[in-house]
Amino acid sequence: VPGQPLPLASHQIILSLFFFVSPFLEVISQTAQTFVPPYLAPVNDYVAKSDKNSVDDPVAKPWLDSAFALGNSLMKLGFMSATVVATLASLIPAFFGGVLTSDPMVKNAAKPLAKYLWAGAFLTAPVAVSEGLLLARRELKYLAGVYVLTTALLPSALLRVKDMGGSVEQIWACFAVFQLCRAGFFAGKI
Repeated sequence: VPGQPLPLASHQIILSLFFFVSPFLEVISQTAQTFVPPYLAPVNDYVAKSDKNSVDDPVAKPWLDSAFALGNSLMKLGFMSATVVATLASLIPAFFGGVLTSDPMVKNAAKPLAKYLWAGAFLTAPVAVSEGLLLARRELKYLAGVYVLTTALLPSALLRVKDMGGSVEQIWACFAVFQLCRAGFFAGKI
């Protein structure tokens, strides 16, 4: 983190808040992995036994529609949860920094990072829900490809920010864009 120790301290506060709120959103991924496969397993068995296309098949279509409806409900739940959790978490550094630190300089340094915390936390919902749905659908090659691509791009972007002497705000902006890309890739596949 450029310009230490103040940016590092503010970064640590935002990172800790992000890690605190992540489980509230990641649990929806686990919910999708638990409740979507019972709708997909009969379709997969049926398609494996026949040479029919499952999308147009009148036997498979209700199962696929139910799985899609459940996924849609989970996505809505994810966005509602993310709105609440991200807003509450970002209000802390924005307005109640004294809860986390007594140093006024650290409070002021963390305040502008609140918007990036909100974006990163909010975008965790579509990432988590979509990832859970893709895992339930066994889209493992696609997930692995996205993981490799985004894991290759984020460090190079962060190193570029570092080489340019960028700020901790730019680092968190990179993370928000990273989450946006993952959300787009995962939700786009669904």
